[in-house]
Amino acid sequence: MADGTSWRTTGRPDAPARLGHAQAGRATLWALCGCGEKAVLDPAPWLGQGLSRHPLTALEERLRCGCGARQARLEIRGLAEAPQGPAGAIFIFR
Repeated sequence: MADGTSWRTTGRPDAPARLGHAQAGRATLWALCGCGEKAVLDPAPWLGQGLSRHPLTALEERLRCGCGARQARLEIRGLAEAPQGPAGAIFIFR
């Protein structure tokens, strides 16, 4: 800055969400299929593979839905948005 101090942000607002962001407190990883199915996923298998820095869009092809779809959109939501009933039929494939 003009007075000699520096200023940094922790992240860019236009940067893609990464799998590691799902580990933040009170965050959940959601999968949404084009058929309307939704499910909360446990990111532990992917995190165990060292994929925490991967953008969510790179992992969408690793999902399978009960309708037969071979991918689903991923997003990170707050813990309060988690469903109260049973999870949907979207699964981590690899």
